Amino acid sequence: MNHFLKTVMAGCLLGSVVPARSAEDVLVAGFDDGGFGDWKVTGKAFGEAPVTGSLPNQMEVSGFEGAGYLSSYHGGDEATGKAVSPAFEITRPYLNFLIGGGGFEGETCVNLRSETGKLLFTAVGPNVHPGGSEKLEWHTWDVSKFDGDRVRIEVIDRRKEGWGHISVDQFGLSSDARVLEVEKKLMVNKRYLVWPIVMDQGKSRRFVFRSQDGWMSYATVALAERPDHWVFTDLANLQGETITVSGRISSDLKAAWDKVVLSDTFPGEEEVYHESRRPRYHFTSRRGWLNDPNGLVYSEGKWHLCYQHNPYNVFWDNMTWGHAVSDDLFHWVERPPALWPGELGVMFSGSGFIVPPKHSGLPITSNPGIGLAFTAWGEGSIVPGKKATQGVAYSNDGGRTFSKFAGNPVIDHIIGGNRDPKVFWHDPSRRWVMALYHDGSEYGIHVSKDLVSWEQTSTYQIPGDSECPDLFPLPLEGDPDQVRWIVWGANGVYMIGDFDGRKFEPSSAPQRNYWGNVYAGQSYDHAPDGRRVHIGWMRGDIASFHGAPFSLQMSLPMDFRLRSFDGKPRLWIEPSKEVESLRKAIAENTDITTDGTDLGSLASIEGKSFEIDATIDLEATDAQRFGFRIFGEPFAWDSATKTFSGAGGTQVEDEGKVHLRVFSDVGTCEVFVNGTYVARYLEQQAPPVELIAEGGKVHFDRLSLFALDSVWK
Repeated sequence: MNHFLKTVMAGCLLGSVVPARSAEDVLVAGFDDGGFGDWKVTGKAFGEAPVTGSLPNQMEVSGFEGAGYLSSYHGGDEATGKAVSPAFEITRPYLNFLIGGGGFEGETCVNLRSETGKLLFTAVGPNVHPGGSEKLEWHTWDVSKFDGDRVRIEVIDRRKEGWGHISVDQFGLSSDARVLEVEKKLMVNKRYLVWPIVMDQGKSRRFVFRSQDGWMSYATVALAERPDHWVFTDLANLQGETITVSGRISSDLKAAWDKVVLSDTFPGEEEVYHESRRPRYHFTSRRGWLNDPNGLVYSEGKWHLCYQHNPYNVFWDNMTWGHAVSDDLFHWVERPPALWPGELGVMFSGSGFIVPPKHSGLPITSNPGIGLAFTAWGEGSIVPGKKATQGVAYSNDGGRTFSKFAGNPVIDHIIGGNRDPKVFWHDPSRRWVMALYHDGSEYGIHVSKDLVSWEQTSTYQIPGDSECPDLFPLPLEGDPDQVRWIVWGANGVYMIGDFDGRKFEPSSAPQRNYWGNVYAGQSYDHAPDGRRVHIGWMRGDIASFHGAPFSLQMSLPMDFRLRSFDGKPRLWIEPSKEVESLRKAIAENTDITTDGTDLGSLASIEGKSFEIDATIDLEATDAQRFGFRIFGEPFAWDSATKTFSGAGGTQVEDEGKVHLRVFSDVGTCEVFVNGTYVARYLEQQAPPVELIAEGGKVHFDRLSLFALDSVWK
């Protein structure tokens, strides 16, 4: 049964209103009888009749009610047309209807006009960018001031490009609004604006934030009266501002909207970092989803970690730059977001860097300042027609707040999904350099004197990789005068070569020693002591965090070095030394040969947070395959093939040794083996650690076991 009472005869498409009691809804058009009735339909877009499901080459359509709905997708997006209802009288204060499809004003829209043709209201679908959904959602017009007037509905499709169609259903007059236009005007005097939410992406609705000084942002939030969790907008940097928050909600969410209030805390804050699924020493955000690390920069004793972040739920959406700082790469304190979505788009990945004022066209007043380079993903903007462009931002207060440059974008859209700018100062050429992902496996080199005006100088390829470039120099270990440059992609595929400030020339084939549930890593700008410190995103199935109010985590921080094997350089990846400050010794074994039956110290490991630090002498080991089973998952070295579980290709021997560092945390395991890194999410149901020694015994020069303290105490 449709929501609206069928108070008109079988010709329910007729515009005349049948008299009814004041409490009853009046159906104006339901499109359920297989025809257009008295509607006047022109053009080809609406076909010969209403439709009962998805049309050819269309995504699944949902949300319509009854047998049919009106669609302008006949003939695809290129077809155009118009459908106009007969005149009908306004007899209720609200006109409710379902709408989906394209969101282009004047092109894919529904209008309400007076009998004289005056435009009274207009509405568009939700979609202006590739992707999206064909779901129809409720919309409401308050027509109370037109009581007794006669009006017409017109449904228009004038667009011939993407999302060039519209879908509508269930036009009905009612005493009750199905959708409410809501707004809160708030003088910000508390840190958080709290939201009750459910973990259901399909229930997300858009809200727009505006301040008196021109700040504007937006987010989709799955508001709920009975929430799964509470999330928040962190307004610490907007204290004293007056902001408005506006949006549309279904009428049954009014009580939930009333709970969106300013607060000094947020419900559940006392439990943060103590949840059962919270990793003990990996970075996770207090609330919401995270992915790519961004803006990694070391400044004045602080490690800054920004990251792709949805503050409002545990799935990907609302790309914002979360921001946290640490003195030691492990004890992190979250700050308000560094970058919010804005007119140019949502905030995709980028980088951070130290900015001396003399090398910048930005309004930098501190010495040094901190700069950010980011992609504004225009396809996610609330403003139609935007594309992916590159922008910059700056901080004059040590990274507490960031301002977007007023002249953004500094690089307009070039090609495809161009994104993820990695920016650094190249002293030999006295230029800023940007490595930018272009499209396919192509990356570009762009240079600038001032961070504002950029010139593309070359391109390069990383076969087998895409996105999230890094470009950095490393000295060859043992010969610091031999400096090589490394280009890096999101999957950890890298090439070694030379860079003159304008062009990268590879001297190696693509290599990789970075495997498993890790992606989109980036290295720090200005890390102390010349270190190349890197953090990756541990991507994976969010089921690992099922029920938690946060989702996914960062990798361990790790240091990159360049070592030579058989006359060829390769990256050597090790955990950053700062992790050792978390250790609590369990056992220390030296110079032992074992098949595991006499190694009782492994059984002394308890819980999920521990480290194994081992060096195996290959000459004194006759086991064909050795390593450890971590919660039932094998991580083992094969002596015959020189391969390791989860890592592709042949691994290197280090002067007859295998160095093995295993890190277990809640839900994850990371392994460093002779300069290669492997990351995994684990269920952790089996015993924590068991030795693998197949075909013989293993000789350990050293086998050290440590519990690792929580950094959230």
